[in-house]
Amino acid sequence: MEYIIITILIILFGIFLYWAYLPDYKRNPKEFWKTIIGMPIGMLLGGLGYTELNDRLKKWATDKSGKEKNKVEK
Repeated sequence: MEYIIITILIILFGIFLYWAYLPDYKRNPKEFWKTIIGMPIGMLLGGLGYTELNDRLKKWATDKSGKEKNKVEK
């Protein structure tokens, strides 16, 4: 019985990841991995009270190169 419950939870988690992150991946596949890595670590650091590290991680994950900044400004 517990194997069925665990299997159902894993399937639901997989569906959630597909539904939640697919639009993000389609928008910018190169930045997708920074989001996957940075978001849980940032949430953990913020929850533990390390707001400065959380801000640095957020800046790393959302930092844009000079070319991309020029495109946005124009």
